[in-house]
Amino acid sequence: MNFRLAVITVAIGALLAGTPGMLFAQRATEPVTLNFVNADIEAVARTMAAITGRNIVVDPRVKGTINLSTERPLSPSAAFEQFAATLRLSGFTVVDAGGLLKIVPEAEGKLQGGTVTVGPQGAGGSQIVTQIFRLNHESAANLVPILRPLISPNNTINISPGNNSLVITDYADNLQRLGRIIAALDISNATDVEIIALRNALASDVAPLVARLIESGASTAGAPGQAQTDSALRTTVVAEPRSNTIIVRAANAARLNLVRSLVEKLDQPTAQSPTGNIYVVYLKNAEATKLAVTLRAALAANAPGAGTSAGGAIPTTPSTTGLSTTPGGAGGATAPVQPSAQPSTGGQIQADPSTNSLIITAAEPQYRQLRAVIDRLDARRAQVFVESLIAEVNADKAAVFGIQWKGPIGS
Repeated sequence: MNFRLAVITVAIGALLAGTPGMLFAQRATEPVTLNFVNADIEAVARTMAAITGRNIVVDPRVKGTINLSTERPLSPSAAFEQFAATLRLSGFTVVDAGGLLKIVPEAEGKLQGGTVTVGPQGAGGSQIVTQIFRLNHESAANLVPILRPLISPNNTINISPGNNSLVITDYADNLQRLGRIIAALDISNATDVEIIALRNALASDVAPLVARLIESGASTAGAPGQAQTDSALRTTVVAEPRSNTIIVRAANAARLNLVRSLVEKLDQPTAQSPTGNIYVVYLKNAEATKLAVTLRAALAANAPGAGTSAGGAIPTTPSTTGLSTTPGGAGGATAPVQPSAQPSTGGQIQADPSTNSLIITAAEPQYRQLRAVIDRLDARRAQVFVESLIAEVNADKAAVFGIQWKGPIGS
């Protein structure tokens, strides 16, 4: 075996020196020892073609010399990989185009064909390969700023928005590293649905405020890297008025904890007296004047049949004369008989047309009941948009336009 290695080494040296000689044929599994010093790239490529039994073509733009030597024998495939790694350090690369190995400048490697794979990359190497990474959870646009600095400047990374995939062209060994990074980042971070019950505040009031704070914080923090661009990664906060709870679906556990902290700080008891609270409710769709009449009528209808307030929260006292229902009032509006008396209906509702809002004076339990009714009545109405075009055509005007012929005799 030592004699065969020596023969191969001498034959390679004779080939590089231009001395007539014969390169003894060897099996593909026999190891070889390389010893190239300032050898022309094209000459080394011809030697590698004889060792590996592959067809190798050198681009005319590939010029220069390389140094390639090994201290111990290598298999032909390992020797070729070392040759490709040496070319990579010199700014050249090897591209496999249909079984033909082409040595081209690195900048041209991505345009000369090459292997295309989908899914996990197999063996590494110093050859240019195109690999498609299909993502299941993370957005492909969010990974581009992370992976772009890890790819060779002459190679590319592109996005396929249709199936949320990354198409990367780079060296095979670097694609293995990128594959591990993508697998670590392409995980589902979204938490399960969380239901937060409120004790003091109203869910319809707290949910929009928390959602606005979360969205503004995410957009400010994610501006440089375009984070939170995907709707699946956003934190969703929805109010459930019936049970006075907030339903949260967060992008990750940290943001869920932030929502919990905000809700806990906002869900605090009011410092005012329960019998003297004044609330302002801004309407989005309904008219404040009409809705106030409807609510006052509902309170007046429930007042005679109960010894307590309409919401059952504040009982009437002997010193309370209550509100008397005016027969001529619209919708049964009530008016206080004594200014200092506690209304028997437990509250008073006034409308402010200029701001389209309701001013409610009621105890907090009753206000919650009124607010639930207001949220249901203040819904978007069905709207119909009709656009028409009316055109008038008058045949009498056609006689105004014409031509008058006049001959030489004036007729």
